[in-house]
Amino acid sequence: MTANVEIDLGFFPLLWMLLFVRPRLSIDGVVEKSRWAKHSVQLPVGRHVIEAWFLWLLPGQVCHGETTIDVVAGRSYKLRYRPTWPLVAGKITSSSTALPA
Repeated sequence: MTANVEIDLGFFPLLWMLLFVRPRLSIDGVVEKSRWAKHSVQLPVGRHVIEAWFLWLLPGQVCHGETTIDVVAGRSYKLRYRPTWPLVAGKITSSSTALPA
């Protein structure tokens, strides 16, 4: 039993310098180097921790955003990550409530 989770990794156009970095997407601690785009993943039923950030001139995770979702079978979830200014935490928000698949 799984559910579809769409994660939109994007940024405000005035932060154009982010075109030169690739975001990191972590689902339950498994980190992948991603692209600024929409990503669709199938997750099993249960609680999942989703994180996003990017690496910049400073060491560590810049604009780190994190959320926890409780996945229900047969549902579809839409999440949106938007970094703010460097040194400020990013945000992962749900752009809609869970919808039937």
